[in-house]
Order: sequence, then C-alpha cells, then structure tokens
Amino acid sequence: MKRIIVLLMMFCFAVSSGLAQQAAANVQIKGVIIDNLCAGSQKPEDLEEFVKTHTKECALKPECVASGYSIFSSGKLMKFDKISSIDIEAFLRIPTSKLQVIVECMEHGDLLRLVYIENQK
Repeated sequence: MKRIIVLLMMFCFAVSSGLAQQAAANVQIKGVIIDNLCAGSQKPEDLEEFVKTHTKECALKPECVASGYSIFSSGKLMKFDKISSIDIEAFLRIPTSKLQVIVECMEHGDLLRLVYIENQK
C-alpha cells in the first residue's frame, strides 16, 4: 500500500512540474505584426525597413489575411498558427488597434500560439 501511495505522489509531482514548465513557456514579445504574404515578398535583410512602412490597411487585404500573420521583433520574424492569425485579424479590425503590439504567446513547435495582444504604449 505504501508503494502505491509513493508512486501516486511521484506521479502527481511529475504532472504538476510538467504543467508548471508548460505555463512558464509563455513569452511576451514586443514587435510589429506583418502578414506572411508581404513578409515573404521581402528579402530578409530588407524586412526591418519594410515593417516601418507597412500599413494596417495592407495587412487587412483579403490576400494578406489569407496568408496569416507573423510578428517581427529584434530582427527576427516569428509566425503565428492559423487560430492565432484569426484572432490577430479580429484585433486589427478594431479601429484603435495598431501593428505595433505586445503579445503574450506560447511556443507551439515552430509557431506561436497567441494568448493575449495589445497595442504598444
């Protein structure tokens, strides 16, 4: 009986530590939202200058929306998954929203999963 209790406690500990690590995987990124169509049409070395002139109106064009979204931060382009891209589109349709944002997200393989998005202050 003691073995079962000890094993059960070890299992609970392993699960709780795994959940704690998963919760700690959330990252906050300050950057600029860009659609994947426009980002893909730029040379990587030109992307930083391009995001300075890219407009929200362009990011909301049907073909740009269909391509999904990424965030450009610290010289790096990081893509969002499909579900997150839908949420980002909804955010961008808010009249007061901007492309310069702060996001909280989880790393989901090589993609980001959006948890929260707000305008940079």
